[in-house]
Amino acid sequence: MKTFGTGKQVVVIVGLSIVATLFSVAFHPKRPSWYRVSSPEELRWQILPAEIAELSKNDEILWVDAREREKFEVDHMQGAILLNLGEWGDLMFQHMDILQSAFSRPVVVYCDTETCGKSQEVAKRLRELIGLEPVYVLKGSWRELGITPES
Repeated sequence: MKTFGTGKQVVVIVGLSIVATLFSVAFHPKRPSWYRVSSPEELRWQILPAEIAELSKNDEILWVDAREREKFEVDHMQGAILLNLGEWGDLMFQHMDILQSAFSRPVVVYCDTETCGKSQEVAKRLRELIGLEPVYVLKGSWRELGITPES
């Protein structure tokens, strides 16, 4: 009778383990999600493009662009201010008067895509460090709003 060498045994065991793992991942009833699940706090502050009209009915919205300066300079929401993570300190100082006037109106932070984490972080900082509320995060692209961009 022929026996496997130690190296071949390791390969077989690892191969069977991988197959068992993939089977569990695919068919286990309590498998973890493979996508990021938003926390209740994040969901509380998300706003859909379709909800913007209702929000702007009572108050003028302060739009905050969380993208990089280069993208902002190409195009952005009309009347939006640039406030990104890379230039946070300088831009906060530059826009202090505008941000102080926003204590009485809603703020919406946006990025390019629904999965952009920059807008989440900027909104969180505005709520926690500045004390602004409500500060919403636009879920989706700002281009979906149908508002003419400012160049």
